[in-house]
Amino acid sequence: MKLAIFDFDRTLFPKDTLPFLLKQWKQQNYSKTKYLKTYLSLMSLYIKYKSGIKSKLTREQMKLIAVRRFNKIFKDMTDREINNYFYKCSKEIEGMLNEAIVSEVKEVHANGYHTVLLSGTYDYLLKNISDYLEFDTVIGTKIYFNKDIYDTSKELEIISGKLKLKRIIENFKSIDWKASRAYADSYSDIHILKAVGQPVAVNPDNKLKSFATKMNWRIMI
Repeated sequence: MKLAIFDFDRTLFPKDTLPFLLKQWKQQNYSKTKYLKTYLSLMSLYIKYKSGIKSKLTREQMKLIAVRRFNKIFKDMTDREINNYFYKCSKEIEGMLNEAIVSEVKEVHANGYHTVLLSGTYDYLLKNISDYLEFDTVIGTKIYFNKDIYDTSKELEIISGKLKLKRIIENFKSIDWKASRAYADSYSDIHILKAVGQPVAVNPDNKLKSFATKMNWRIMI
């Protein structure tokens, strides 16, 4: 099986997802108190990341912590409420997708690839986008519930870095790696990009751009 694997943040969706989701929380008129607490928590993390105070967080480490902080916003919400929130977010996102990457999704579909949307973004959101673009498989970060209420006691397993490659291997037992493609923007996705025969760097960060140029990989700007 040949795969076409697409990242979401800054690849298919040309923005960082968490700031967008927080803005949507406010626009959908959810709790202002939760909004303010989450905003301040994320801003303090971002300032720490940019300044290098106490510890030098990598971009990927910063994003992982940010997702865990953001997730507190769902406390006491039901499965249905969270699903509804992400559905409304996805409707806004549909008009903001990277058209060049959307065209790539359609192209690989037509050429017999099994398409995979693979991201640390919440799988509720990814599934809605997957339905819109007709992806074959979605692998994202799952939200857990206890008796239909968001379970704050369960640690999120955020699909990032080496874990992305691990999940692909777990989900697909027979992969034609040489014929497969992967699209991503960050050097943190290097494991997936190096595994396939057709890696594509999409609006890459500086480290990935340098590596992709050195390896003569395709770069989409």
